Amino acid sequence: MALTDFDRYFQNLPDFDREKDFMNFWQKAITDLKKIPLEPEVTKNSKKSDGGYSVFDVTFRSFMKTQVSGYLLKPKKVEKPPVIIYVHDYNKVHEINTALLRNDTAYFFPTLRGHNFMPAPEKIEQTSPGYLIENILDKETYYIKAVYLDILRSIDTLRLIKDINCGRIGIMGKGLGAAVALFASAFSDRIVSLVLDTPSFCNLTLNQNISTSEAAREINDFITLTRGKKKQIKTTLTYFDALNFADLVQCPVLTTVGFRDTQSPPDCIFGLFNNLLCDKTIEVYPDEGNSAGGEKQFTKSLDWLMERINS
Repeated sequence: MALTDFDRYFQNLPDFDREKDFMNFWQKAITDLKKIPLEPEVTKNSKKSDGGYSVFDVTFRSFMKTQVSGYLLKPKKVEKPPVIIYVHDYNKVHEINTALLRNDTAYFFPTLRGHNFMPAPEKIEQTSPGYLIENILDKETYYIKAVYLDILRSIDTLRLIKDINCGRIGIMGKGLGAAVALFASAFSDRIVSLVLDTPSFCNLTLNQNISTSEAAREINDFITLTRGKKKQIKTTLTYFDALNFADLVQCPVLTTVGFRDTQSPPDCIFGLFNNLLCDKTIEVYPDEGNSAGGEKQFTKSLDWLMERINS
């Protein structure tokens, strides 16, 4: 890749396009969320537990009183371990190789809304579920608003589990999950380290024109079908564009990018990264796509998170 391409990415600094009521919108949303009873349930799943970890199924109530779920891995030999939250990508099942996980840490894997009953990749080809256009004309009930608020409820639920230490939490997200993780870091002071693994749903003005992701395609197809609503849709999306939360994050951030990634385009990732005002690092993979370092980088990212949790 030519040197000019590197320069173009590193110099990309898009403007925020937040509406005037952006912060009021989110402050009200979080205030209203707190009024919903959490109703947490944590149940040990003996069938999934193995020699190293105990597995717990976790459910709680979130936005619009919907029950949201996830699962917690707790190392059996560690008393009150710290916690890392991992948020999966859109239309993806949890694909983490547990052999890569550190055995001194608990891990919480929240499930994005609508992804509970998704089949394993080897069983059936997954089709795009269409969640990204669910209530897209109404920012108050848009799908991504629910997903963002769910992660805050996840943190509230984890705090109630006595056998883990939630004083300082690390969080990692992949793709859309990275946007969710960034939102959590912007609005929760318990997040002390953040990894954005090839983040998507950022710099949407550009992303919608160049990304080949399912999320971008769903939204673009909907815009084509609903002529005359394009401006309204774009305005709604400004409230959820991860770029518009970038300067709110105060904890250290590690970002990964593959220069051949067409799902999470490097132009958009650097647009987000360059607007972060916190301590930040970016791992660049010039010859890779959405995998961006794969399992080796995943392990490195976990170590990076833990260093900051323990500092």
